[in-house]
Amino acid sequence: MVTPNGVAVDHLQALPGKTEEDAGKFNIGAILRVTPIKDVKTMIQAFGFAKEREPRLKLWIMGPCDEDEAYAKECFEQVEALGLTDVVFTGRIDIRDYLGRMDVTILTSISEGQPLTILESYAAHVPVIATDVGNCSGLIYGEKDDFGPAGILTHIMNVEEIAQAMVDMARNEAMRLRMGESGYKRVMSAYRIEHMRATYRKIYGEFADSCGAGYEI
Repeated sequence: MVTPNGVAVDHLQALPGKTEEDAGKFNIGAILRVTPIKDVKTMIQAFGFAKEREPRLKLWIMGPCDEDEAYAKECFEQVEALGLTDVVFTGRIDIRDYLGRMDVTILTSISEGQPLTILESYAAHVPVIATDVGNCSGLIYGEKDDFGPAGILTHIMNVEEIAQAMVDMARNEAMRLRMGESGYKRVMSAYRIEHMRATYRKIYGEFADSCGAGYEI
């Protein structure tokens, strides 16, 4: 049995929006640990190619950089070596302070389960770009609904596809907004934390009944 993750949607409503710093920028947010499994290097390289075509792009890498300090250092050096501007490493943050400023979020992992960052993005009406790992395809295209795509799916480590996805999101506002609303409908219909709790209660209740044991919720 697969129990889908759930997020506290109410905590991700009415988030602060764009600031003066964001004027003229298309913000791409990566909510992750800066570690090899997240393949941040491919993300940075793809961003470099995309930014040559869309100078408005700005990449926000939001999450801890101290879990693999050697890898994080290589990412910092890659940004410098490529001469990239508009790449920000924020370190640990409260995502609620930043998510409302993002136009799209991105995940270029080489392995995932069912990423909470995608569900959090959806709760904030933000579409995603993600690699085809774990349940990313199901979250983007839907498994039991007809809300439509809520983002763009790419192959793992495919710099060209990831760069093109960034450009497509930046150049097609109507598509991007439509995808954001599809994601919001999807998370509200099946991936709220209340849904996850109800599923666990049902599992424990049925197990208790099968054992003839009492179960108190």
